[in-house]
Amino acid sequence: MMIVNGSLESAQSKRTLLYLDEQLVVRSSEDGGVRLIGQIDLTNGDAMADALHRQWASPGTGTVDVAELQFIDLSGLRALALLSDSPLGRPIRLDNVKPSLRKLLTLLDWPAFTIG
Repeated sequence: MMIVNGSLESAQSKRTLLYLDEQLVVRSSEDGGVRLIGQIDLTNGDAMADALHRQWASPGTGTVDVAELQFIDLSGLRALALLSDSPLGRPIRLDNVKPSLRKLLTLLDWPAFTIG
């Protein structure tokens, strides 16, 4: 086991590192899902979106686990929203959404996201 950005992870994990910076770790799994760990803001949102865009063959097909996402600003949400290709594509499914993020998404009412 090792600690990555404050999260305990197995060295034998089936997750692949997609993106890493001082604030954020993005990992994918075999089922195509993605886990975000840390913080997304103006400084890393576009880079994170580029990494996810390369991971997903077609926009709007991904599920994103945000249980360990500590912070996301509007530029980070915009970067994620652009990946959905909404309204033509499917929305991005966000799993394990904390109440504060759920409230923000409800207020914004973006069709780019569904909450799991």
